[in-house]
Amino acid sequence: MNPMDQLRAARPAHLDTPVDEGTRAAELSYAMAQARTVRARTIAKPVRGGLALAGAATVTAVAVAVSGTGGTTPRAPSRAEAAPAATSAAPVVRLSAKQILLAAADSSLRAPATTGAYWYVDSVIGVANEAGTRARYLVHSTTSHRLWIARSPEGESWFVDRNLGTRPAKGAEDAWARDGSPTKWSVEVPKPKADDKNALGRMELDSTPGRPFGNPINIGDKVFELAGKNVSVADLQALPTTAAALKQRLLQGYAGHGTESDDPQDADSWLYQVTSGLLRDMPVKPAVRAAAYKVLAGLDGVRSLGEVTDTLGRTGQGIARPENWSGGGFERQLVIDPETGILLTDQIVAVRPTGGYAWAEPGTPIWWEATTEASWTDKAPEKPQSPRVPRSRSGQGPQ
Repeated sequence: MNPMDQLRAARPAHLDTPVDEGTRAAELSYAMAQARTVRARTIAKPVRGGLALAGAATVTAVAVAVSGTGGTTPRAPSRAEAAPAATSAAPVVRLSAKQILLAAADSSLRAPATTGAYWYVDSVIGVANEAGTRARYLVHSTTSHRLWIARSPEGESWFVDRNLGTRPAKGAEDAWARDGSPTKWSVEVPKPKADDKNALGRMELDSTPGRPFGNPINIGDKVFELAGKNVSVADLQALPTTAAALKQRLLQGYAGHGTESDDPQDADSWLYQVTSGLLRDMPVKPAVRAAAYKVLAGLDGVRSLGEVTDTLGRTGQGIARPENWSGGGFERQLVIDPETGILLTDQIVAVRPTGGYAWAEPGTPIWWEATTEASWTDKAPEKPQSPRVPRSRSGQGPQ
């Protein structure tokens, strides 16, 4: 699988519910053209198990060690200008990946259960591209993504997105000035075809923000796709609350390949992806979130990044796991606030990129999603004036 296939496999889970094919194609084409290239999410989308706590004393010690990091940090002054900066800053105590995840599990278990008519998620999705004619540099395209999931099966669930525009990445301002300070760019992007998974296409980017657009997303009572199955809020609320049982439930959807392709994928990589999505933006009980973190803690190949800063300037503890695609080597990184159990940011970072991502220096985030809010509310969806996605708009959709 090349990077774009993998990114597409990470797009918000509500796009995987069984909608009309014309609507699906229009939504994906327009959303991807607005730089919303993938699936991951805040505290509640598809993701990853199975390890018991080493003991209450151990977890308590870990929680104390990470006290003061992460989740309460205010959002960045400008979401449109937010740029990834998940660089390690040597912490006083370097927690292991397992310690980070078990602390997050313990905090999730202690989080108070909340109520409301809708599960509301607010996040910023970003994509990096290389651009420029007289000079080459990185540009970041960001999209505001909001999600209202009705608790009642009779309620209407909505997503509402807004293109926040494209701008030079932090540190690329001088190269951008040498390029004439353009406000529009034509960039080359992976656009796989049936007979050529490494094919490239072009996408037009603009610094001007767009208007909000959106659609109802529920099909009957189904509002998410989890582990290969369309699920309702009731299904999510009924998920197992132990790591072993949750892992078993998720693996029922594993068939030896990726979530959206036939490319081979080992079980741990699949679980990492599916469990991360669940934690990002799905309305599950605190005990289920705790179990999901324990599932991740039991996977091989997960490493600690130490203390990091996410795309919105919030401090948290980072974990990562390698992902090898036909387009080279990448790493999926999660920035977590272990004190609250909140998944702050989910991002894909270049390690040994090739093909359509050969321009990315190792350590470059090529896609990210940073969650700013995920909670139950009684506030109804803020529907855009023109909710339907323009069908005339073309973009970087799936092939």
